[in-house]
Amino acid sequence: MSRLLLAMIIMVVGMSGCNLPIAPGGAVPPAVTDKPQPTTQPAEATAESTSTPEPIGPIPVSSDEIEGMPYRVYQIPGDPFRFVCQEPCPLDERFILAEYASFRAAHANLIALTGIDTLPELQPVDMHLDLNDSVCGDAPWGHAYVYLSEHRAYTCTEGPGYYPTLEEKIQKAALPEEQYFPLHEYMHTFFFGRFTGDVGDVHESTAYFIHDYVVPIPGYAVGSLDKAAFCSWRDPNPPGDYGGWLISELCQRNGFQLKDLALSLNELDKLYQSGEGQVPQAEYLHPAPSVAQYRDILTKLLGSDTTPAFASACWPPALFGNSFSPPAVCQKSPTAGPQGTPTSVK
Repeated sequence: MSRLLLAMIIMVVGMSGCNLPIAPGGAVPPAVTDKPQPTTQPAEATAESTSTPEPIGPIPVSSDEIEGMPYRVYQIPGDPFRFVCQEPCPLDERFILAEYASFRAAHANLIALTGIDTLPELQPVDMHLDLNDSVCGDAPWGHAYVYLSEHRAYTCTEGPGYYPTLEEKIQKAALPEEQYFPLHEYMHTFFFGRFTGDVGDVHESTAYFIHDYVVPIPGYAVGSLDKAAFCSWRDPNPPGDYGGWLISELCQRNGFQLKDLALSLNELDKLYQSGEGQVPQAEYLHPAPSVAQYRDILTKLLGSDTTPAFASACWPPALFGNSFSPPAVCQKSPTAGPQGTPTSVK
């Protein structure tokens, strides 16, 4: 499928969050493409915020070809990501170096919270800062995806976002607290291959996106959200893909805490690496765990059934074998979602 056709599908499917994968069942790596980036991140001022720029040191520069086009590549050896700029690079190198340094610091904070990084088979993740380059140009807003020509993940953002002058943008790019948008898109790649909304006869594309996690968690990593309010914070515009707040529901019903996020995602990774995921996916080394399998991980970790939390967060019943009915407040009726009976999960 051409990238232009992909962009057309993205535009048609909707702009209310991340959109549909190209094909269910892993025939093509699932896409996670966001709407045009908001002008602000989840905001809740805390003492953790800082205005100290990250030290900017030399970063090795090389050249590479990405989907047939020449790119300049910035990467510190061993980093699971690299910053790339299509030649002739239109970006000020001061901006690229500042963005790299502060993202690197913010990335470390994110990994400390989640306990996992992008699958090694998808690394290094390419960070595109020019939304008009050959990769991002057909969908010129913040998004994350897997290359069409190779099995590797990438993100498209403008770093800290739009600022009226180059100097101001460079100043903001040097601050880890300004890395919400790059972290948001990067965190999507954590779930590529590890999580799917497809199981049995059910094909629920929205489940890939996990905005229930991907919207708030980068806010804790950059200090715009207070970790002490992890269970009580609710965005006035529901961050979850189904109109609910999964973290809040898990906290209230099952005692979920921020530390449990990393514990659960580590178990999700172990499940993927074990090859015991429920959904075959041709593009990856192992089958993908299903939503129901991740629900079972949380249930075991927290010591109580987490199905009601998913129900109250408006996740579709079909993902769990139609084992619950969403409450009336959910935006989708029980019959509006995918139909079918998924393979049983034990």
